[in-house]
Amino acid sequence: MTSEAAAVAPPPATGTWTALVNSTFRNFWFFSFLAFTGASMQTVGAGWLMTQLDPSPAKVSLVQAAFSLSAFVIGLPAGVLADVLDRRWVMVGALACLMAVTGALGVMSLQGMITPNLLIVMTFLFGLAAATVTPAMQATTPDLVPREHLPSALTLNGMNNSIARSVGPALAGVLLGLLAAGYMFLINAATFIGLFIVILLWRNTTQPAAPQTGFMRALREGLAFSFTRKPLQHLLLKMVLNFFAVSIVLALVPLIVEQRLDGQPQTLGLLLACFGIGSVSGSLLLSKLYARFSRSRVVDLATVTHALATLCVGLSMQRYFSAAAMLVAGMSWTAMLTSINIVAQMLLPARVRARGLSINMMALMGSMAFGAAIWGQVAERIGLRDAFVAACIVGVLMPLLTARLRLVEQMDDEVPPKVNRPQADA
Repeated sequence: MTSEAAAVAPPPATGTWTALVNSTFRNFWFFSFLAFTGASMQTVGAGWLMTQLDPSPAKVSLVQAAFSLSAFVIGLPAGVLADVLDRRWVMVGALACLMAVTGALGVMSLQGMITPNLLIVMTFLFGLAAATVTPAMQATTPDLVPREHLPSALTLNGMNNSIARSVGPALAGVLLGLLAAGYMFLINAATFIGLFIVILLWRNTTQPAAPQTGFMRALREGLAFSFTRKPLQHLLLKMVLNFFAVSIVLALVPLIVEQRLDGQPQTLGLLLACFGIGSVSGSLLLSKLYARFSRSRVVDLATVTHALATLCVGLSMQRYFSAAAMLVAGMSWTAMLTSINIVAQMLLPARVRARGLSINMMALMGSMAFGAAIWGQVAERIGLRDAFVAACIVGVLMPLLTARLRLVEQMDDEVPPKVNRPQADA
């Protein structure tokens, strides 16, 4: 067991906005916002379109499950590619695929060719491309800022994603109310162009030279590093269990709107926008939380808070009360995810960083995919409301179930050993 001396202690404080003094990071941060907004719109559009094609809980939950499963399938190979190839080209290729898949989905939707199963397949393909670009972008962040700015950069990245989750769903709700879903998908494809150009023109002078090793050897090395180090084992297991508990909200909120609220796409946009606004608020509060609690404790507190918000979402039949609950859920989600990401970045050395982060992403998205599918089946059998009650109970109990999985930010072999000085002879 990792010693208490290695337990996470509040890090030296840096301002939330510190990393923005780096111009290269600013460019990535701004154009990533546009890309994240398009991805958020895509998720809302696909989920809402499925409620129109086939409103069963199992089918609707499969949209989120397909997106999450794709990241689980491609996550580790994507991380290996990001470590053994120039990350710039990995990101450029993945963004090109995102634009192609989204554009094709838009055209097929407008031509009336889309079916429930085809929508799930296209969502899976979109997720494959998104999961390929993610570890490369995450592993690039430490190359853009000095180490002391890394917590700020990671918090800002989380905030960026969260703001996009506010703007994207709200914009998607408006567009779905005015236009066919196909037009919205075509607009989404355009949101990736700016980041594509920024990365294409950028030159990374700090990425370590690619290791002289084959794909399979690099794959085995990444797996061995992550699964044989106890701090990373704890991190992965805690991530899987906690995000399984909270996965029901994003998977089934389209059905909540359809069955328990007013059935309007604008309401779905409102709820997901509030989730994003809560995520932004959570990002701004994190530095204060880290000054008082370890990141491990922050994850536990956020899991319980998310569980209570889940209960409110499942029981509410009033849109503004549901929106307030989604606000709290978004705050909790960001606190969980950002804390886990910071711990992972601190633990992983540069030579295996992308592979380690991709394994984390696989654990996260695998948990989300499995959770979405399971909670969809639970809702089929016991009803939508009772499924949310069950998810709340699991979330509240999760800190007790994972009490031994304490997160640390230092590998066991990096902790200076105690030196027992020999006593002088009498």
